[in-house]
Amino acid sequence: MSFKLRSQEARETRKKHGFVSILARIAVAIVSVAIVYIIINDQIQINEYNAQYEELLEKTNQTLEENAEISRYLDDDANLDEYIESIAREKLDFANPDERIYYIIPSSKN
Repeated sequence: MSFKLRSQEARETRKKHGFVSILARIAVAIVSVAIVYIIINDQIQINEYNAQYEELLEKTNQTLEENAEISRYLDDDANLDEYIESIAREKLDFANPDERIYYIIPSSKN
């Protein structure tokens, strides 16, 4: 084998290794971008789930307060008619026949 033949084989080997090295770097870059995308997407979902959790926790606390109010009316031998009247007035905007309800509408200033 001549010296020229060896150097040509060495160049071809380097070319093959260079090509493999470039492919490996491209693969690592693609995997890195995919991992970053997945992490960011998961973080967004976690934030959405936390907001949903806070909303549900608030609704749960509201329901517990309402249950405590109902229990208070039932346990304290309070007048059930009083409870029904308070619900009708507060939530349904009802009034007795001899009452008038006035709504105050704030003036809109431009």
